[in-house]
Amino acid sequence: MAKLPRNCRLLYPLYFSTLLQTVKDSIYHPSLPEGLHGFSIAYASDVHYGPMFSKERALDLANKLNALQADLILLGGDYGETTKTSIKFWHLIPKLKVKKGVIAVLGNHDLWGSEAEIDSLTNLIQEKGAVLLRNSAHALNINGAKLCLVATDDGKEGKPDLTLFNRLPACDFSVFCPHSPDILPEFDQNGSYPFSLAICGHTHGGQVALFNRSIISSSKYGDRYRTGHMIENQTPILVSNGVGTSTMPVRLGAMPQIHYITLLKGNEIKSHRSEYTGP
Repeated sequence: MAKLPRNCRLLYPLYFSTLLQTVKDSIYHPSLPEGLHGFSIAYASDVHYGPMFSKERALDLANKLNALQADLILLGGDYGETTKTSIKFWHLIPKLKVKKGVIAVLGNHDLWGSEAEIDSLTNLIQEKGAVLLRNSAHALNINGAKLCLVATDDGKEGKPDLTLFNRLPACDFSVFCPHSPDILPEFDQNGSYPFSLAICGHTHGGQVALFNRSIISSSKYGDRYRTGHMIENQTPILVSNGVGTSTMPVRLGAMPQIHYITLLKGNEIKSHRSEYTGP
């Protein structure tokens, strides 16, 4: 195979950062109630709308999420580079259409603004029909089973309440969805987590990763939570590469992605990435 011209090779990380991929993930859990078997979640995080993420890409993202026709849409935060651009993102996109609603959390970049700007953002998210989780939970009754979505405030720029799980209503299965996985070990009590499943973003998969190692990690735990599926304390965790980029509009070894997640009852905790769509 002929080699790419040098100028093309230099531009490839820029091009690669725009190749949004849809990943289909199946997560098996023995504690999942029968009523939640087959429940689906469309997940997207880390858009970073602004100079490095165009209006066209933002609208395409909204269309892709709607087209997945999942039961629930879950948005993992960092909608813009700052609070101002996060507001612009939410003004731009249409209301997302989904059977059981839209859940949104805030990331550290969403909180890079004044209190008035943050209030405007949180109000706008709710005006667009999403349930905003910030040290709070939202319960859904699905086929006789109670599903709880739970999120703390962002660990970097917000004020996460680590006692949140002490106040939860009774639920059959809980999904913890903070922006960053860095808060997970803070809930490790006697080798267990107080939730059934965690879904997070923030790491960008390393954004530029060589040989499965981040060049610069945004996590205080390095590559412990860089990307993909993992199990800690008998609890499944999914960390997304996210959609956009931060600092520079380049990616390598960490393709941008959204997820179609299916919850399945199984004899053991395991995950399976069954299909990739996109480039």
